[in-house]
Amino acid sequence: MPTRKYKNYFVSLLLSIIAAVAVAFVWNYGVGIFKTINGLVAPENSALSISAFLLLIGFCLAIGFAAENLSSKRLSGVLLPSALIGIIASAAAAYFFQTDLRFLPLLFAAGTVTTLVHLKKMWVIDSELTDKLVFLASAGHLLEGKSADLRIESGLKLLETVLPLSESIVFRLESNGELRPLCRATSETAQPTDAERNSKWRKNIELCEQALKARETVAVHHDKRSGAADAAIPLIYEKTAIGVLFVRIKKNFEPADLSLLEAFSGQLAQNFQRRELRQKSLPHQHWWSSFSTQSAENRLDIISLVHGIIKEQSFSAIASSYLREAHAIAYLDGTLAYLNRQMRHLAKIGPHEFYEIDLFSLLDRFRTDVFNEPNLAIRRVLQSGEDYRGELFFPNENLTLKMQISLVKVPSGSDSIHETNVPLKPACFLITFRDISAVKENEKLRSDMASLMSHELRTPITSIQGFAEIMLADETLSEDSREFLQIIANESHRLSKMLTTFLSVSNLEQSDKKEVSKVPVKLDSVVSEVVSDLQETAKRKRIRLVEKSNSHLPPIAADKGLISRAISSLIDNAIRYSPERTSVIISTMLESDFLRVVVEDRGYGIHSSEHDKIWQKFYRVARDGFDKQEESTGLGLSLVKEIIEQHGGDVEVESEVGRGSKFSLKLPRL
Repeated sequence: MPTRKYKNYFVSLLLSIIAAVAVAFVWNYGVGIFKTINGLVAPENSALSISAFLLLIGFCLAIGFAAENLSSKRLSGVLLPSALIGIIASAAAAYFFQTDLRFLPLLFAAGTVTTLVHLKKMWVIDSELTDKLVFLASAGHLLEGKSADLRIESGLKLLETVLPLSESIVFRLESNGELRPLCRATSETAQPTDAERNSKWRKNIELCEQALKARETVAVHHDKRSGAADAAIPLIYEKTAIGVLFVRIKKNFEPADLSLLEAFSGQLAQNFQRRELRQKSLPHQHWWSSFSTQSAENRLDIISLVHGIIKEQSFSAIASSYLREAHAIAYLDGTLAYLNRQMRHLAKIGPHEFYEIDLFSLLDRFRTDVFNEPNLAIRRVLQSGEDYRGELFFPNENLTLKMQISLVKVPSGSDSIHETNVPLKPACFLITFRDISAVKENEKLRSDMASLMSHELRTPITSIQGFAEIMLADETLSEDSREFLQIIANESHRLSKMLTTFLSVSNLEQSDKKEVSKVPVKLDSVVSEVVSDLQETAKRKRIRLVEKSNSHLPPIAADKGLISRAISSLIDNAIRYSPERTSVIISTMLESDFLRVVVEDRGYGIHSSEHDKIWQKFYRVARDGFDKQEESTGLGLSLVKEIIEQHGGDVEVESEVGRGSKFSLKLPRL
């Protein structure tokens, strides 16, 4: 950019010197009107001297510098009053004092320099505008998936797939009115004679000329029983006839097929026009192109080409109205670029309200107890670049929406949007809402059924456990009977524990996030309390609990009891599955807008193929030789995941067989 700026200054100053030389030459040796003007306002023999000429050059350079930096309007606001005053003063000095102030050469020089520099600036602007148009048109691959030629080819293949064509010909309308065949495809195997071929060709041309003249599709049926027909469809783009598409259909041609042919012909005409425009010479190949009529016409063609590309790309926005999800696109300044029909309906936005609301006004219409600060969600998306997800429940409407706010990134350079592994930069926001009310209702019914069955099972299990313990109190039992009763008691106790955990998970799943009581909680204090409660359990297994906390952590919005239960479950698992005389390390740390709790052990470890499965209900990692009494219910980690997700957080695991595991909880800070 600085190089171009200095170049513009150099050209303007060069034009100023040329103007000074031209004015001096005309003033000293000019004829006609110049001598007449000179005689009226200046004494005889008022030719410019060397010193006056040098002064004129300096004056022109100053005017050229000013003209390059100032607009014509501002410059003329200074020059016109000065010129009027100068003319009056010069005339008065010549009349009364017989003195030539040499003002007229300066006046002519100022006007000439201003005009030349202004024309140069217009030429530069015109060149830059043309260059941008050429770049935009030539870089059509940024928006288009294929070139025009490939699109024409794929379009013809599609047409042959949909309709039983025996022949298809595309004619180009020449400037002299003749039709020139551009491409032809045929599936006919019979070889006609030359006379038959010429006769058929003339009929095809006549049919195409008839379609061009009428500017509408013309179809001729050969056999109504089989449905064989010939059809000629004019290729018209922006009211300009470009050519004709001729097709010969073997069978089953119906009037409804005409709409398909006409729609395809419209797309084909656009592709042909696009190809023709790209093949034209660039409108700014030479410096004199700005003054060329043909170059100006080419610029108009480029604008037409860009307009067609933009119009075609708008189809994607229209197509989103056919999706079930509600979508909105907003620029980084918060201005709404597009709302599909579902979003306007969901947000209750009238036809004229679209121009009055912005991104935050739109999100304000979806506020709930959970999603009550949309600006924080937008800030988190901008800072992290990660999607913001959540579920919003509106009890008055019995409506549950799944929300996602994404930061859309585009290539930073001139790379195509279809390229991968290229530098990206943020461009806009994509906001999506999906109605999951029916899904939530089904989940609630399924959870209610599971809870009902769990409650019904609790009574007989409690009875079995109680009677087993009563019978174990009988000292007259044989060793075999006592062993069997002990197994019954242990298994019933394990089953009771499994039902309790399962009910906890079910209750969390069927409850909405708003039902989780959230208050400011110091996470480091919660961790310390849990570690203190589990110290005795760890000592019994000769395991050392090491707490690494940070007292300067910000609070989180959470249900203290649920968070304590999740952390306790992780630490309890670490103790249970770690060998004796090892350590379990519990760390609490701050990461951007999140707080993380990490529980690290030196236990048996988990294979990488099971990292995602362990969060599922009833999934248990199989371990050879593991104590039956210590087998888990397969619900602990599922409960942990549900609790953390209810608080807007996430769970992660890093583990390797034989080297221990590292479980972490990530919770959003206040």
